[in-house]
Amino acid sequence: MLVALTVLAADAQQPQQQQRRYLPDSSDEDWSFLKDAPKSDVWDPLKYIPFSRDGWFMTLSGEVRYRAEGLRIRATDQRPATIDQYLLQRYLSGADMHFGPHARFFTEVQSGIINGAVRTARPTDQNSIDVHQAFFEWQQTVRPRQRITAKIGRQELAIGSTRLISASPGLNVKRSFDGASLSYRTSSWAVVGVAARLVALSTGAFDDSWDSGQLFWGAAAGGRSPRFERGELGVYYLGTSKSETVYFQGAGAERRHTLGMKWSGTGTRFDLNYDGIYQWGTFGGASIRAWGIATETGYRVPVRWRPRVSLRTDFASGDRDPANPELDSFNPLFPGNSYSGAVGLFGPTNLTDLTAAVTIAPRSNLTIGFEAPSYWRTSIHDGVYATDLRLLAPPTIGDGKYVGTNPSVLAVWQPTRHVQLQGVITRFISGKFLEGSFVSSGFGFYSGTVVYRF
Repeated sequence: MLVALTVLAADAQQPQQQQRRYLPDSSDEDWSFLKDAPKSDVWDPLKYIPFSRDGWFMTLSGEVRYRAEGLRIRATDQRPATIDQYLLQRYLSGADMHFGPHARFFTEVQSGIINGAVRTARPTDQNSIDVHQAFFEWQQTVRPRQRITAKIGRQELAIGSTRLISASPGLNVKRSFDGASLSYRTSSWAVVGVAARLVALSTGAFDDSWDSGQLFWGAAAGGRSPRFERGELGVYYLGTSKSETVYFQGAGAERRHTLGMKWSGTGTRFDLNYDGIYQWGTFGGASIRAWGIATETGYRVPVRWRPRVSLRTDFASGDRDPANPELDSFNPLFPGNSYSGAVGLFGPTNLTDLTAAVTIAPRSNLTIGFEAPSYWRTSIHDGVYATDLRLLAPPTIGDGKYVGTNPSVLAVWQPTRHVQLQGVITRFISGKFLEGSFVSSGFGFYSGTVVYRF
């Protein structure tokens, strides 16, 4: 489900559905057109299974993803080389049952598995099997091109550019929430409200609890972007409450409010995606004051292979004084990988980055990209964090603001509508801040992914 700032999502998806394209969240797909369309794909019989009543049908969906990853940290005079090589597996299986034009029930099971040598496994690498989504949806058209939609249950959530709220499909175990949402959409704008709790992952079978994750609530409004045929201009508010969050300053209960504005647009040649974010609240009884700015601007050159040249800049606050109980560290909430390149090495907290990139399309189904993100600490008194707020490097590890640069090459090939192959190779070049750390000589990383969807 797309929550907020995704105006006309249903209208925009219809051409994709007619072409039998598969979306990152299969609950966003609507295969009802197969009722009167000829069956031309091997999976079409499972995409539209009619029931006895008119307008009642079921759609089955699935995904199998294998991702091999490898990390190599060069040896130094003090320590040998570190080599991690492992295989990530993800399996998704869903059923979407439509009961006429208004009601449906969607359920999806997810399994995430990791095999191989990994010294720093992430919490999202392993979850044997569990319910990823299970929600009931009701839609009602109140006027032509005006629709109210309510959802309740376990579901994926995304807001705008997914910088703050995302299912993060790049993770081995995708993120989901337990809660409810209500939206009102017209042909040109949308208003959405949501209250939910992050599903707390456990590694066992069907043991993910609904009541132990982080509480989240919010609202957003958005409309068509000015000056662009496709795009959005909107504002959003997000609130979170967690019993304990850990920063370099320490650990404590956190209640944080986030107010943001978003502008995105895609034209014939130019495209942009901007967010301005301000945060306030309390951490361990003291006040929070944090901020973030995220921008990406692209230009598509009208020549062969359609090269797109882009520049991404992100700024996020860090804590200015760990001895002061007031907290200035930015909290990315539940983000995707959009902050730190294709590999997603770092989260945005206390990070300033600049990324120049070029993407080419030698074939209609093949995209190759080159990028070189560079990172600096916004505050020298705070460290470097992962996207899930794990502290990767405390400020005491080194001096200076420059963290490093990781030039990367990435490729995405879609040989069929069901199969997608992805590959990434990157080399991290450590900066002054990491000169005295165990990654002072940098490290290399690769990943190769095969995805099959139906």
